[in-house]
Amino acid sequence: MGNCCATINAEESRYSISIDHASNSIDLQPLPIIKTESSSNSLILPKIPIKPIFEALISEKDTCAGIKEETSILTLQSPEECDIKCTCGSYYLYKADLVFWHYEKFGNWNIQCSVCLNYFSKSAWKCNHCDKIICRDCGNIEGMQAIIEYCENNHELIWSPNTCAYYSQEYNKSSYICGLCKRSRNEPSWACRDCEYDICLHCGIQKGLIPTTNLLICGENKPLLHYKKSDIPFICNKCNDITNKNSYSCSDCDFSLCTSRSEPLLACMIAHPGIKCKKNHDLKVIKIENVKKRSGRWYICLKCDNVSMKYGYLCTECCECYCLKCGDEIVRAIEKYSGRNCGMGHGLVWNPCFEVEDSENLCMVCWKRIYGGCFRCEDCGISVCVDDIAKIN
Repeated sequence: MGNCCATINAEESRYSISIDHASNSIDLQPLPIIKTESSSNSLILPKIPIKPIFEALISEKDTCAGIKEETSILTLQSPEECDIKCTCGSYYLYKADLVFWHYEKFGNWNIQCSVCLNYFSKSAWKCNHCDKIICRDCGNIEGMQAIIEYCENNHELIWSPNTCAYYSQEYNKSSYICGLCKRSRNEPSWACRDCEYDICLHCGIQKGLIPTTNLLICGENKPLLHYKKSDIPFICNKCNDITNKNSYSCSDCDFSLCTSRSEPLLACMIAHPGIKCKKNHDLKVIKIENVKKRSGRWYICLKCDNVSMKYGYLCTECCECYCLKCGDEIVRAIEKYSGRNCGMGHGLVWNPCFEVEDSENLCMVCWKRIYGGCFRCEDCGISVCVDDIAKIN
């Protein structure tokens, strides 16, 4: 298995690729379709639908701003603190977990902006009542300020539940140094992998950041913060063990989780709902050595063929995985490039489930075989790999 180049005659292709040398971008245009017979052994899973968000939204004339509205507990952001009002009379709130909310409600992570009608797949603004959504670009035009932090080189920090796994794999360390408080932490972070800059949970929440997913919460839905071992023992609220070792706790309600109870929850956290195997199962960051011993299998990265990874984004049911580097690249690509148009103006969206014979699933830019997920235009039948999506107009 590997991303070897396929020798293909350009005249035999269904697609032409025009290269704009000035902008260094590629515009994909479909040529007349040639009927071909597919193999009976090939398997094509259902495509990820792009469901117009307006079908599920409440009509403006049916909305009532007097209905109780939600408040973001993590940022303590209330509707009264927002300046931008929706046409329904309610307020827009910046939602870091918007992609997960959209996936739970609509079954896909391709979000449509109510203003520009373009698709995207990252945090944005949502009306606190009628669920209308405004992307970051349209929000900036309206003067809306997104809750985003940057590293020292001005790169946007991305929520990363696999931070400790990354430093363990690269430097054999179980912790990292927070860029703000300068303390050693062993919890998820907001990270810039290029600069190896991280902000811990505590400092991020103080800055108003919200984890896209946070399974470490108390009974009042408040986030648990990491505490190092102390002289005062505590009782774990899940297993009732008494210990003074590292814990995740909520000081407001005296709720604590010991390490043995918190680690399985941390392992279940994912950075984006689009990180899935070809059968649509979630990929979770797992120590590969542990599953190797249990399954007796070898694991290879679907993107780069890495077989020596210490941790990986793994589906234990299908034994498919991406190494940490490739998995993080996929997350960044989904958030940055989802919604880019093919040559016919259709949106290219991330699809982890597109599965055909290897000889058929080719990137229409580099002509290499794609063994994992890809960006797809289902109308034109175009696939683009993660490495080349940035080249599309």
